[in-house]
Amino acid sequence: MTHHSTPTDTMHRRTPLLQQGTFALFGAAVVIKTNYMSILREAENAGFLPAPGKNGASSTVWEIVGTKGVDGIAGWECGVTVGDHSLYLNMGPEQWFAFDLETHDGAGFVTIRDSVSEYDTNAERYFLSIAHFVGASLRSPERESS
Repeated sequence: MTHHSTPTDTMHRRTPLLQQGTFALFGAAVVIKTNYMSILREAENAGFLPAPGKNGASSTVWEIVGTKGVDGIAGWECGVTVGDHSLYLNMGPEQWFAFDLETHDGAGFVTIRDSVSEYDTNAERYFLSIAHFVGASLRSPERESS
């Protein structure tokens, strides 16, 4: 029997996140890893500032998986749940973002348009909600004074 030292995903549950961008958001460097380049574009459209030279050890990492679906979510709303150490945003069917209040790392899913060349209102709303609800946690006294 062969023993593998690296874990394998035999159920194929993990989506490869081969696209990556680094953004400045409220003074924090945020690395977004995703499976679609259009998600990085919509983060920028929502006000995340590209900061390619800032991906160091102090960067937080957000893994956001895009799934192709409808052009827009009808009755779009964002529900917020805050726990002792986390913030959870529920943004409709199969869309959410979980944020660790201590490490500032995050993970989520967003529905994107079938046509990746067009502007995606839903993905932009997704990032605007994240910026609105997560922004206060990213602001720290030491970042604001620098």
